Amino acid sequence: MFTGWPLRKRLIASSAALTAAAGLAIGGATMVGVRVYMVGQLDEELISAAQRFNAAGQGRGEFGDRLAGPGITVGTVLAAVDGNNEVTAVYLDNRAAAQTFSPAQLRDIPATGWGTGIRDVRIRESGAYRMAAVGTSRGATIVMGLPTNTIDRLVSRIGGFLLALIIGVVAVVVFAGRKGVDIALRPLERMRETAQRVSGMNLAVGDAALTERVVVDEPDTEAGQLGRAFNHMLDNVDEALTVRRNSEAKVRQFVADASHELRTPLTAIRGYSELTRSQNMDMSPDLRHSLDRIESESIRMTALVEDLLLLARLDEGRDFALTPVDLSTLAKDAVADAMVAGPTHTWKIKTARGATILADRDRFYQVLVNLLANARTHTPAGTIVSTSVEVTPESVVVTVADNGPGIPDEIRGSLFERFARADTSRARATGSTGLGLAIVEGLVRAHKGTIVVESAPGNTRFVVAIPRLIVG
Repeated sequence: MFTGWPLRKRLIASSAALTAAAGLAIGGATMVGVRVYMVGQLDEELISAAQRFNAAGQGRGEFGDRLAGPGITVGTVLAAVDGNNEVTAVYLDNRAAAQTFSPAQLRDIPATGWGTGIRDVRIRESGAYRMAAVGTSRGATIVMGLPTNTIDRLVSRIGGFLLALIIGVVAVVVFAGRKGVDIALRPLERMRETAQRVSGMNLAVGDAALTERVVVDEPDTEAGQLGRAFNHMLDNVDEALTVRRNSEAKVRQFVADASHELRTPLTAIRGYSELTRSQNMDMSPDLRHSLDRIESESIRMTALVEDLLLLARLDEGRDFALTPVDLSTLAKDAVADAMVAGPTHTWKIKTARGATILADRDRFYQVLVNLLANARTHTPAGTIVSTSVEVTPESVVVTVADNGPGIPDEIRGSLFERFARADTSRARATGSTGLGLAIVEGLVRAHKGTIVVESAPGNTRFVVAIPRLIVG
């Protein structure tokens, strides 16, 4: 019962239902008790009336003549049951006049079985009676009855009054109960509001601190104990976040410092290898191959160090030098470079006018280059890579799509994580570090944009949306 209802409604409805059930039970018991008591009083009156009837009838003839005697109540039924089980009866109407029942009504009065007890008899067109044998007359049993209509009407009125009273009490319980429940649930409401504020915080990035706490007014109550437990949980979460932030800060600092320090020796290694190779010295093929490998690996490590340094700067939330940039022109340049880097692919582009955004041109160019390089690296030769730039009233949307094999489901959720690779064997061959899409996601987020990926065999789409800059 009340399953699925909010707690407030369940408490109020339960209180109202219990109050109504209790009221109906008390009302029903009251009506039954009143009727039993009044019927008992009627039975006593019936016995008393029978005694008065017999006393008034001493020395008289037909029992009907006794109706004029004293002490006979209006509506009293007098019936004579003779030895042939024939019934004759008269009663007093509201004018205190003797009336005779019709043959149909006489058949409702039992002709046999009268003893010393009192019986309930219903006579059509006249109502219910309490009837009893009160004596004999000329061989016939005399039966007297008093009407119960008055009792039924009174009990009915009491029932109507009690029903109205129950409805009023239930209404008061609902109104007062709502106020009481609101007061009782106020600590839970505060916890709900606090939980909603906490759930709206972006605790995954930055130095966000969990400062929200629940105000506990009555710590010894059940709600107060729950509030204290809730605050203790938030304290633990805040402590864990602090530890995580400190750990991440140390890692970011280490990566930034290591990347910065590695740039100098890597540049030196690359320079010396180029200098040695340019001297046209007499070198064996193995030595020349070794120098080529040193130079290529130094170039690859330099790119990796630059990517790590950029990610560290993005983690620190450093601002970029933002200027108005035409994204259509930028996309054309990126696709032109991709055509040179991937001649075995088919490159298409579609642009739009008014695709101006506020961005760091070099960094957003890196976004486009990384998306196109990702499509080239992870699709076979002959794949069609389409780039489109669309303009909406609020944003500029860039889509890079290909008809390659698609992204496996098992890595789609971690696609923008660092060092995530769809194919580790190919990643080594193509020089992929697994940082390209992580850099894309970080740069898009730094430009207050969003990126989503949709992938199925034959249709993979990276969709980037950046707030549009309205010029002029």
